[in-house]
Amino acid sequence: MSSYTKIWNPDDWEIFALGLLHCRHGALNVHKVPAKDKGDLGIDYYCNKESVAYQCYAVEEPVGVSQRARKQKDKITKDLGKLQKNNRIISTLFLGAPVKRWVLLSPLHDSKDVNLHCSKKTLELRGKSLPYLDQDFEVLIHDQAVFGADALALNVSQLSMIKLDIPEPTGPQMSTWAAGSQDFLLNARMKLAKRTTGDRLSAAVSDATRYHLQGSALMDALRSEAPELHDKLSTAIASRRRQLEFAGSAGGSTPSGILNAEIANLKDAIKGAAPNLSPENVDQLVLGAVSEWIMQCPLDFPDA
Repeated sequence: MSSYTKIWNPDDWEIFALGLLHCRHGALNVHKVPAKDKGDLGIDYYCNKESVAYQCYAVEEPVGVSQRARKQKDKITKDLGKLQKNNRIISTLFLGAPVKRWVLLSPLHDSKDVNLHCSKKTLELRGKSLPYLDQDFEVLIHDQAVFGADALALNVSQLSMIKLDIPEPTGPQMSTWAAGSQDFLLNARMKLAKRTTGDRLSAAVSDATRYHLQGSALMDALRSEAPELHDKLSTAIASRRRQLEFAGSAGGSTPSGILNAEIANLKDAIKGAAPNLSPENVDQLVLGAVSEWIMQCPLDFPDA
C-alpha cells in the first residue's frame, strides 16, 4: 500500500523546484529565466557559480512508467533544441563561461530509458564542439529524491496545493488485511448494523475497510513526502479522537447524525491543520480515520 503519485501542476512544480535549487546552490546563486517574454530558452533556472542550467517539467499524472519516460525524453529533445537555437543569449547569461550541465528537473524519474536518452544527447552535443558548451558538457535528469528529505520538507509548505494520488486497495490486499483483522471487522459489522442491514451492511463494512486502508496509505505517503505536514495531521486526528473518547459525539441520537457530525468535525480539523491539502486527500483522511474509529473503540452508535 506504499505506492502513490504526487500530482503536480506545472506552476507548483516550478516553484517547488526553485526552493530545492536554493537548498542546493544558495538563493543568491540561482537565477530565473521568465518564459513570458518572447518564449523560453530551454532553461527555467541557471546557476553561474556551477555553470548548470535547469529545465522544469512535470508530466501530467497519473501515467505509466513508459509513457512518463517518453514524455520526458521528448521534453529533453525539444528544449535542448531551444538551447542550441538561443546559444548567443545563453552564452551571455552564463557570462561567456561554457555550460557544464543541463538538467531536466522532474518530480519522478523511474526509467533507465531516460538515462540512455540523456547519454545519447550528451554525446550528440559534445560531438558538435559548440563553444558555449563545456567539453565535458552533460545532459542529466534529476527528480525530487536526489535533494534529500530536509530540502523536501522545507519547501513543501510553499505549495498552493498538495495532492497525492493514492490507489484504492485491490481485492487481494483487502482480503490479506481482513484475514489478520477479524476483530476489527466484527466490531465494524456490529456497529454498522445499527444503521443498515442485509447486503447494504456487507457493502458498508467493505467500504470501511477500503477507506481505512487508503487513509493509512495516504498517511504513509505524507510521512515520506511531507513529514512536518504528516505530524500536524496526526496531531489533529489524535486530538479529535481524544475528544470523542472523553465527551462522546455531539451528533445527536441517530447513527447517521453521529456519523455525519464526526465526519464534518474531523474534516474541519484536518483543513485547519493542512489548508493546502487537496479536497480529495482530505476526504480520504477523514473517511479513513472515521472508519478506523468504527473498527476500534472511539465511535459507536446507539441501539435502534
